[in-house]
Parts: sequence; structure tokens; C-alpha cells
Amino acid sequence: MKLSVENNWFLVVFAIAMLACQPAVKTDYVSNLNENWHIQSEDKINVGGAELSLPSFQSTNWTEGDIPATIMTMLMENGEYPDLFMGDNMDKVDDERFKQPWWYRKAFELNSFDAKATYQLRFEGLNYKANVWVNGKQIADEKTVEGPFSRWTFNASEYLVKGLNVIAVEVIPPVRGDLTIGFVDWNPAAPDQNMGLWRGVELIKSGVVSIESHFVSTKLDRSNWSDAELTITTLVTNYSDKTEKALVVANIAGLGTVKKEVELQAGESRDVSISAVDDSLLKIKEAKLWWPNNLGDPHMYDMTVSVKVNGVESQSIDTRFGIREIEQFINADGHKGWKVNGQPLTIKGAGWVDDMFLADSKDKVIAQVEYVKHMNLNCIRLEGFWGRDKTIYDAADENGLLVMIGWSCHWEWEAYCGRPETHYMAITGKEEIERHAQSYRDQVLYLRNHPSVFLWVFGSDKLPVPELEAKLNDYITSVDDSRPILAACKYQDFGTDHYNHSEVSGSTGVKMLGPYGYVPPVYWYIDTIAGGAYGFNTETGPGPQVPPVESIKKMIPEDKLWPINDMWNFHCGRHQFGSLDRYLNSFNKRYGAANTLEEFAFKSQISNYEAIRPMFEAFQSNKFHATGVIQWMLNSAWPEMFWQVYDYYLLPNGAFYGTKKACQPLSAVYNYKDNNIYWVNDYNTNVNKQVLSIEVYDIHSKLIHQNTLSLNLAAHSSGLAYKMPKLEGLTDTYFVNLELTNKGGELVADNFYWLSTKADEMAFEETTWVYTPAKDFANLNALNDIAKVDVEANWSQKVEGDYTIFICELKNQASQIAFFIEASVLNKKTNETIVPVFWDDNYVSIMPDETKVLRAKIATKLLPKTLDFRVKGWNMK
Repeated sequence: MKLSVENNWFLVVFAIAMLACQPAVKTDYVSNLNENWHIQSEDKINVGGAELSLPSFQSTNWTEGDIPATIMTMLMENGEYPDLFMGDNMDKVDDERFKQPWWYRKAFELNSFDAKATYQLRFEGLNYKANVWVNGKQIADEKTVEGPFSRWTFNASEYLVKGLNVIAVEVIPPVRGDLTIGFVDWNPAAPDQNMGLWRGVELIKSGVVSIESHFVSTKLDRSNWSDAELTITTLVTNYSDKTEKALVVANIAGLGTVKKEVELQAGESRDVSISAVDDSLLKIKEAKLWWPNNLGDPHMYDMTVSVKVNGVESQSIDTRFGIREIEQFINADGHKGWKVNGQPLTIKGAGWVDDMFLADSKDKVIAQVEYVKHMNLNCIRLEGFWGRDKTIYDAADENGLLVMIGWSCHWEWEAYCGRPETHYMAITGKEEIERHAQSYRDQVLYLRNHPSVFLWVFGSDKLPVPELEAKLNDYITSVDDSRPILAACKYQDFGTDHYNHSEVSGSTGVKMLGPYGYVPPVYWYIDTIAGGAYGFNTETGPGPQVPPVESIKKMIPEDKLWPINDMWNFHCGRHQFGSLDRYLNSFNKRYGAANTLEEFAFKSQISNYEAIRPMFEAFQSNKFHATGVIQWMLNSAWPEMFWQVYDYYLLPNGAFYGTKKACQPLSAVYNYKDNNIYWVNDYNTNVNKQVLSIEVYDIHSKLIHQNTLSLNLAAHSSGLAYKMPKLEGLTDTYFVNLELTNKGGELVADNFYWLSTKADEMAFEETTWVYTPAKDFANLNALNDIAKVDVEANWSQKVEGDYTIFICELKNQASQIAFFIEASVLNKKTNETIVPVFWDDNYVSIMPDETKVLRAKIATKLLPKTLDFRVKGWNMK
């Protein structure tokens, strides 16, 4: 067909219109430089940084890898130090190799170099000191580049060229007395002391004005707790040698755009804020709020912030934020608690630690955060500024998990930091106080826009010196006044008359009095001097959590697997926590000594479950005399036996499912102190017309007592549900089964307990910061002799999105309770559990003639070609 002139004109107009409708190509202002680095120790190099940073230098025979990566991480990824976690191989590493500087070198192409642009090099984290060179020129030296938690940004515009560029970084390791990254008594120290570029390096491009560290703070209308006023803040810097007028523009998806013009002097850097006073658009009606886990959706808003100079975009950065308000309260006994969006909540958390070589993958971090949510926890405590990037903070945002973050007690005790001990943490002297205060401010700017971060913490066991605390308060509140600050996680040193009562901020209002070793379930209800259920316990727990047998076999050599020996101790904690002795003393008396590895490992899951569940339940059922508890710990930095609810390999243990059960938002709870039943409601709303069923069985599964009652559960409350009568005919060991159903008869929550008529008795007069020993023990030995049962297991599966759902139907047709049943999905080739795995329940007990249905969710991409399924239990045939 021949087109007329009119046809041609129409096509031209149509083409122009289509081009106009295309989205603008967005400039990539921030590029990471994390790939293809090379490292080498200084003793193998005979030239300096000027030569190393030239494109002509050939880094042959250097070790290659990506950052973030410490020296050990990169060496291990290149095949050095295989099987480092097996046995005591860690002790065999010669650490002399790491007592010298190491060089990192990176060559990269910059083909789109713009001579008019501003280029900044940012080092997000390095340990411990460094000299930095670019294309033959030194741009920073070790006199200023010092400390693991500072972020270093250098204007590299005059050093970079079009084409090939080279960065060379001489990393100087920490020495004793340096305040560096540490793992305290949790595990062995890394042989290289975590030296290296442990966080990433960025190349940041802008015009003469740049923006960074965006932050949206919230004020909620307290008459309805839904209308919000926002303030948008961004750090703006003028890199030119003259005054510049800059237009800051913020676009919030679904809400609109706000603007503010500012004038910046040459070289000036300051926070620029746009508030509801500047633009009424930032007054949000019925905002979608960010809520912690089990209180609502953790809604996130997308936002783009840009800056224009003379009408031309100088830089643009995307970010996300959540609308929420954090406040603290003081209960009647003087203990601190917290509210989110006006609602009080019991803090239910656990202590996070990174991989001991700081080498966690993004997938592993995300899986662990999802585990935290899955266990019904709502908080992660970071003792240290963990995370080789922002993955943990992004994942916490998305999963509705609160994060409390601050310095580690590694900086407070001479055994770890190599400095004399006082009642304060070890940061002293004018220059050091300034350096560490600035580094904390760096971390606040790095993390302040994450709604998950709810609390800035200074010291762990000790207060900072008053000069440092005052400076920290000034530096932090100048860039973030939206969050509470906690000066230390401890108030009293147990057994002393020393209190962390700050000259600057007064009482800390929290406690850290132990225990860290095994205590029996009743402890959490009857202790009133240490870790029991009152106040906010910032770190505590029932000590060891021995993992399932398949993980034990990955860390203990075959010839050392049984009986327990020094190789097991090597995979415990350190110092006071270097063995399982305290745990075994109670374990053997309460449950009976194990005869085989398999028996000990499985029976330990029963003990893990029984020990951790009452800790959380005691705090849950004592709202708000008890305001929160942090289990010590959540995870482990390497394969070990201590302080973990899932192990280094992501395999959940009994404590995982005990925690999940204890922290369910609606629950019925057995109180080990008074033997009565309590109810718990974590939700923001009342939950009425619930039906509670109570059953008591003797050791032979004979039903001794039964009752049913109706309950109305007030929001954010707990209370007595049922006063247990004195029961006749109980055997030494017996069972209590609780079921909570809604008015439609659907199961809301269940809870199953194995109990003893012989009580654990505590020697409170012998309490230390480590634990309170028992002087007499409950007798659960009869569990070893309960009748065997057949349990029929029927498996099915279906695909839902990116996950495969496995359904395990368990039928107990016997007249005996099927006790502590575990279901597993296995890789048939390796006979190992597929992880991460998300069971709705596990380690369950099934009543006579009862059927339970368990469901597991596993990412389909993780499934091998052939699967196997396993069901085992304490008394299964």
C-alpha cells in the first residue's frame, strides 16, 4: 500500500507521541565496586601503594574474589582452610600470617566518565586501619581511616579517569587494645581478627550537589493513631567552590511530590528537611502503618528523592520507609517497656550474630530473619553493628521485626578488648571519644530510615563514660530524634552494689542479671532477683541448645562422636561456657542419662523445648510487669552446642519449636509456679468467645482430669484462665494438654506439657550472673518407659507460588499418647533435612485416637530430584 503525505505525517506524530510516553532512562548514580578484587599479604609484595594502584601493575598470583569479604573469607572461598569447622581444625590455623597488613586491589573500567561530575568513593566498612590509593595517588591514610564501624567517603573526582582505574587499599589488622569487631565468649575468634573490607565499596556519581541518608520520621495523631505527619530529611552536600541553590524533590508513590529549595555554601553539608509545615501533602489521613510481627502488616512506602541545580537533576536516589511511631514507657516498678503506634507490646526477641568470618550470604540472612518471624518473635537484638550489607535490616523491615542495635560488650572487658576494666566501657580520651561518636553517627545515618530499628543502644554491660554518652546523645539526636536511646543493656552488676545509673540519662531501666546456663522451667516464674519474668531482660536464656544429630556429625569427628568429650567442649562457648557440664548435671537427673549419641541428641531436643518455652511464656503471661525478654542467643557464628534456636546449618532444634509455641499471639499457658492455666492475647484487639479445653493424663495416658470453659481475651493482656484443682491419682510424671478454639470450633492454639509431681528446687542463695543452680530436680525419668505406639503418617504436597507445601497427616490410633513426634523432609541422596524449612508446628505430641496435620513450606528451588520423608518420636515403634 502506498502512504499519502497525510499518512506519513500521522505516523511521525504518532511516533513522537509514543516516545514522549516512554519512561525516562534513569541515571545510575550509585555503582557498587564489589566484584573482582585481589588480595595479597604485604610480605609477598615489594612495592608500595603508588605502584600497586597503577593500571600497569600485574596482580598475578594474588587471591581473587568479591567483597564484602575479610581476608579469611576470601582465602576460604578460594579453597584454603577446608573443613575448618570440623573438630578442632580452627585451632590449627597459623594466625601469624594475619598479623601483618594485607592489600586489596580492584581494577575497573569507567568508560562513561564525565569530567564535570562529582565522583565519591565510599567504603562502607573496613577493619581496622587503612591506607587508600587511587591511580597512583594516596587519598587517605591510617591516621584518619581507623575503626570498624566508620563509613569513609572520599571525593575522588580529580583522581579518576576515563577508561581503566585502580584502587589499592592497604588494610592494617587490629592489635590487642584496638576496639574491633568481636565475638566475646560466643565462639572462637577468627584467626584474621576479621580484618579487611567487611562491607562494600561504592562509586557515587552526582552533579555539584549530592544527596544521601534519606529519612522519613513520623508523628501520629494520638486521637486516632492513624493520621500521620511526615518529615522527610536528606543529607545534602555542595561539592562546588561557590554557593549553590538546590531544589530537593521527594516523590512518594501513591501520595505525591513535595519540594524545597535550599541555599548551600561552598563545601557545605547539612540535613535538609521537608515537613508538613512546608507542604500539607505530608499530612496523611488513615496512613498505612508499619506494624511489628503479629500486630499488623509492616507496610512500606516507596520514595524517590532527587536534587536539581539550575533545573538540571544532580542526583536521584530510591528508598523505602515505614510510617510508625516508637515510644517507651515506665511500668509501676520502674522498668522500661515499649509501644509501637500507641500500642504496648511484650518484646519477644533473640540475639543475632553474624558468621564468624562475616560471610553470611544474602539468602542465609533472609532465611534467618524469616525464621524469627516464623517463631512469632518480634525483635532481634544486635550486640554490634552486624550485617555485611543492609540485607538484615531490609528483611527486618519487610517481616515486621524490631531491631535494637548498638556496641558489643567486647569493648568492655579486658579479656576481649585488652584494656583495663572500669565501671565504664573502654572508650576513653578526647580523640577516641570523638572518633567513636562519629562512627556511631555514621551508623545512624546508614540505618535511620529503617522502621525496624526501634532503639539505639550505647553500651551492653556497661555505660559509656559521661563525656562519650553526652556526645553520642548530641550526635544522634541531631540526625534522628525519633527513637528512644538506651545507654546500656544492664542496670545492676549481679551480687554487687554497682548500678548503671548514668550522670547523663539516669537509670537504664532494664536488666541483665542472667541466667546464661541451664535453669529448669520453674525458674522463670519464681525468680525475683535475677532473670525471672519481671522488667525487660536484655539477654538471658537456659544455656546450651544441643543440635540434632545430623548437625553434630558435621562438627565432631567420627571417632569423637560419643561419649561427650573435649571435642564437644571445643564447640561450646568460651570461658564460663566451655562445656556442657552444668546442663548434663540437670539433664541426667531429670531425664536420665543417655546411652547413645542418637538418644542424647533426640532427648536434648525434648530438653531444649521444655527449657525455653517457659522463659517466653512467663514473660508473656505476666504483662506488663514483665515488658520483654531477649533469648541469648538466636543463632551461632559457627557450628556449636550453645545458645541457638537453630544451628549454623539452619536446622531448627527443639528450642525453635518451643519458642514458636510459647510466642503464639493467642495462647493458653501452664504456670510452673502455681500449676494454674493462664491466657495470653498479644493482638491489638479483644478476642472473645474462645473455648479452652484442659486435659490431664497420667504417665499411662489415662485421663485424670478434664474441663472446658469460655474466655474473653482482652487486647495486649494476660490473665488467669483456670485454677487447677488438687488432682488425685497422678503418677510421678504426667501430661497436661491445652487447646484453645474459637466460637466456630477451629483450633486457635494448643500446648502440651510433660510435668513432674516432684518439683525442681532452686538454690537462689548460690545465684551468680551465670545461673541459679538447682538443689533438687524434677523426675521425668518415667518418660523413658512409656509404652511404644504406632503412628501412621500420610504425606502429600502441593505447589503454592515459589514454595512447595508438604502436608503430613499423623494418626495415633493407640490408647497411649504419642510423645514428641518430629516430621522431616529429607534429601534422599544425602539423608539430610532440607533447610530452611517452615513447619507450622513440629515436635508434637498426639493424644490417643487423635489425628494431627502438620504443614511445612520449602522454597521449590531448594528441592532435590528425589525426596524422602521421616517421622520419628520418643515412643514410636
